[in-house]
Amino acid sequence: MNKNNVIKTSIIAFSTALILGCSTSGNAPQVSEDGMQLKVDKRSTTAYQKEGVDFSEYTQVQILPSQVAFKKNWQRDYNRNQATSSSRIRDEDVIRIKSGVAKLFDEVFKEEFAKAGDSPLVDKAGTATLIIKPSVINLDINAPDVQSATRSRTFVNEAGRATLYLELFDGVSGEILARVIDTQIVGDNSFTTWANRVTNTADARRTIRRWAQKLREQYDQVHAK
Repeated sequence: MNKNNVIKTSIIAFSTALILGCSTSGNAPQVSEDGMQLKVDKRSTTAYQKEGVDFSEYTQVQILPSQVAFKKNWQRDYNRNQATSSSRIRDEDVIRIKSGVAKLFDEVFKEEFAKAGDSPLVDKAGTATLIIKPSVINLDINAPDVQSATRSRTFVNEAGRATLYLELFDGVSGEILARVIDTQIVGDNSFTTWANRVTNTADARRTIRRWAQKLREQYDQVHAK
């Protein structure tokens, strides 16, 4: 493998993590449980990659349906601070929000990769297919918009936090090639603003777009002729 190919094999894991050139903090294991090497380790982001992978060989992309998980005890902790039962989060609210965020992930990731050169998106994996499995974990929403009997408004500095848990797999063998875990503040504002379903969705879309766009840009860079 020549020098240019070595650069190509390593660039996607670094750039997907959005942190080229960052120093490590030394907290994460150097080798993951599934045998990948630590490439990035800082407070908000961790990235692992299988050694020797040439990502330029993957000319097709399949994006799996996203999975969403709230921060542990989020519903309980949120409801504890609500004065009335009508303003509390119900189980059906949690399910609705999870479904909405997952749908947003699917839409945005596919929109971004539709912009990639040579139209790489496929519905079925095969030879030269890179499988992308995006998930969001530890979702923490400061002011979810729920139907309440009382009319009220909630003002916040940020919509919440979310962690991208993204894995890349070989389309035929199913072997894991890379993993990125990146935590972001959603809707980070320098001023207090009214939070509702529309603003929460817009803030989430912008955050997901940044993740998807960086990944797609690096895919294009790796495959640039």
